[in-house]
Amino acid sequence: MGFAELVNRVLGRSGILLLSRIAGLLLAAIAVQMIADSIIGFVNSGS
Repeated sequence: MGFAELVNRVLGRSGILLLSRIAGLLLAAIAVQMIADSIIGFVNSGS
C-alpha cells in the first residue's frame, strides 16, 4: 500500500485517470487483435 500512496501523490487524480484510460484502451486493442486472429485462423482452417 505504500507504493500506491506514492503513485497517488506523484500522479494525482487526473494522472491516475489518464493512466487508467490508457490501460483500458490497451486492453481493448489486445482484445480486438485476439478476436481478429481467431477469425483469420477460423477462415484459413476451413479452406
